[in-house]
Amino acid sequence: MSTSTVADKARLDAYYGEFKSDREKEVLSVPLRLVAAWARNDAAGVAEVFTEDGILILPGDVYKRGRDEIRSFMAAAYAGPFKGTGVTGRPVDLRFVSDDVALIRTHGGILAAGETEIDPELAVRSTWVSVKRDGTWYLAGYQNSPRGAGATLRW
Repeated sequence: MSTSTVADKARLDAYYGEFKSDREKEVLSVPLRLVAAWARNDAAGVAEVFTEDGILILPGDVYKRGRDEIRSFMAAAYAGPFKGTGVTGRPVDLRFVSDDVALIRTHGGILAAGETEIDPELAVRSTWVSVKRDGTWYLAGYQNSPRGAGATLRW
């Protein structure tokens, strides 16, 4: 096994953490595919992780439905505020609702260009609704909420 293969396996093992079954790893490919597309600043790649009618909800009143809207939003974001950024995260909860529906909760966030650690103000808690279609897991719905100190709900 090459050094890079060993390093890749160690990175994946760390990512999967307590989620070790083949079934869990299969559904956790969804966030991995999104992270990989984002690393390329590939709007089409991000959109393809979603189902055709998938929903993306982000802070700042962002609500995008369907791959076309998601692709357009991400293309504009990569040309502007997300240019050169990455995302990272780790699964903290995974529940199978049925054989072909899973809920994933992750902690992560946006990595500013050139950074390897998440700025606390860019940290998020995310919910992923994943569905299996034709043998492949896709993202039917994604929503995140800020976790930074400024994200406290005020009553």
